[in-house]
Amino acid sequence: MCPQMAEAATPQKIAPEGHALGINAKSRATLAMERKTARFELQSVARSILPNSRTAKCMRIAFKASGVEVWKALEHHTTHYGGLQTCGSVWTCPVCAAKIAERRAAEIKHCMDMHRAEGGEVHLMTLTIPHGRRDVLEELHDKMQDAHERFSRDRKVKAVRAEMGYLGQIRALEVTHGRKATNNGWHPHFHILMFVTCKADAEMLAAWKLRLHERWVAYCKKAGLGAPSLEHGIDLQDGKHADRYVSKWGLEDELTKAHLKKGKAGGETPFDLLRAVAEDGCKQAASLFAEFAACFKGRRQLFWTKGLKARWYLDEKTDEQLAAEAEERAVLLGLLTAEQWRTVRAVDGRATLLMIAARQDWQSVESYLYFARHCMGGGITRAELVEAGQMLMEVTHAV
Repeated sequence: MCPQMAEAATPQKIAPEGHALGINAKSRATLAMERKTARFELQSVARSILPNSRTAKCMRIAFKASGVEVWKALEHHTTHYGGLQTCGSVWTCPVCAAKIAERRAAEIKHCMDMHRAEGGEVHLMTLTIPHGRRDVLEELHDKMQDAHERFSRDRKVKAVRAEMGYLGQIRALEVTHGRKATNNGWHPHFHILMFVTCKADAEMLAAWKLRLHERWVAYCKKAGLGAPSLEHGIDLQDGKHADRYVSKWGLEDELTKAHLKKGKAGGETPFDLLRAVAEDGCKQAASLFAEFAACFKGRRQLFWTKGLKARWYLDEKTDEQLAAEAEERAVLLGLLTAEQWRTVRAVDGRATLLMIAARQDWQSVESYLYFARHCMGGGITRAELVEAGQMLMEVTHAV
């Protein structure tokens, strides 16, 4: 270890008790920062696959002359950057997708709470289609979209909705790939949150499911798809009695965090594909992610029935607006100059710097910048820089 690294790694006095975070707060903050670090790493992988995309430039280019800001949230003690351009892609950017998902989830939860406070109910309907390993994702998606549009206009479907006391819906799209499981290719499907007034029991839900399945099969066939089975083609559940998978994430998270989650039953989400590339450079996973990105470029993830947001006083905001929003209740820790930010980018240290800022203080950030400059100049190796970053995260400085 070089002398500078040894000096920086020397433990200092522990902060007074009054200034220390509680154990639980530390654990939550550490976990949140570890997840944020992983998202930055996956974003770098996405950049290597999509070098000409907006995601390739996301959180890398400053738009403020004053420099890049480093902020610390007062409630959760996590850190984040300010003054950087964002891509706002919920499909290809793990960093933006997480931020957008959190805000969309809050919007959905607000509507669910308001609706239930008024005596309403929420049903979760899932629609899937037959698929195989030779299917092209964009063709599958377009056919499924066509089937759903016809299905929604069908008078028998409208009759079922009328019985439910249907007010509107939020529809989300989830996509996984089965290359590691049954090798059945892309698996796109809809999650539809239905706001209704009828409090249905299991028998009523089962009867509605049978009637809706008949119409879903008819329109899948007309769209050029196979006939989805009753077991896999449609599911209809009361929002409060969803299965363990939905309950684990919360109903609103099931809708908004679909491709952020790790796939179940062997299926891989698009960000699972990025993880596969990061772990072993899997060329197949990289190719599949590129296909996914091309298919969903410019498309929306969530579709709300017109007037549903206004009903519960929600403002209309684009994904780009949500991604660019500053986090509330945060304190500015410091500013990075243009030269410092170029160094951080060059050594791929965006996530490491945030982790150090969250766990330690600005003095530790400056120490990391010192090592990063030496790494750029050939004074230390990239491996030594990584080691220095890890040590700086563990050092406790006097307050």
